[in-house]
Amino acid sequence: MNKVILTLTLLMGALAPSLLHAQFVQERSIENNERSIQQQQMELTVFDADSRESMTADVNIYGLNPRKGVTMKAVEDTTFEIRNYRLYTVSCVKKGYMYYSEKFWPEEVKIHKQDVALRPLAVGQKTDVRDITFLGDKTEIYHKSKPALEELVEFMKINPTIKIAVIGHVNGPDNKKSQRFYFKASESRAAAVRDYLISRGIEESRITTKGAGNTEMIYPDPVTDWQNEANRRIEIELIAI
Repeated sequence: MNKVILTLTLLMGALAPSLLHAQFVQERSIENNERSIQQQQMELTVFDADSRESMTADVNIYGLNPRKGVTMKAVEDTTFEIRNYRLYTVSCVKKGYMYYSEKFWPEEVKIHKQDVALRPLAVGQKTDVRDITFLGDKTEIYHKSKPALEELVEFMKINPTIKIAVIGHVNGPDNKKSQRFYFKASESRAAAVRDYLISRGIEESRITTKGAGNTEMIYPDPVTDWQNEANRRIEIELIAI
């Protein structure tokens, strides 16, 4: 497989914008502003998670440009320059495969290897969609969530027979509010995502919603904004194909 070196920091304006289960890596701390890795690259490989055979797919990268995402067309194996200590999201929508979205801090090495392992559709598969966020304790979807929402729309449209459950999660480590409150809030957020999908032409019969409250927090006692954000998430589950 041929590797293409992309200097994205110089050619960002020329690239068109377009997102396994999400991995959560704790936020890196930078002491004295010293960076052990001065120049870093990401090596990205796309393959079928079951057969391990390589394939091509359009892959979206968020974090290279703070204002918009970058879409790499027909990627199979590529390496490109990235910025140190920046949060990234890599996502992919491909017909016949589960929606892929992973948000992470790159490993502190010269080359961060990112495997985009696409899973053939199967009932029961789940994935977290970390880039769908809400304003404070409200159920209003933050405007920066639109790219992730549009990717879900695309996922539903190119796989017209699938049905999904949208599952809302909230951050509630202090338990100062009742479990009923947390479940209601998480259900309302899931419903907001469902309503968006319906507004974009997805049939209501293909979407159900659930609220998990604060019962499945990734970090039960979060101490950073990163951990709080990881607890507040939307998850999708494939319930029919």
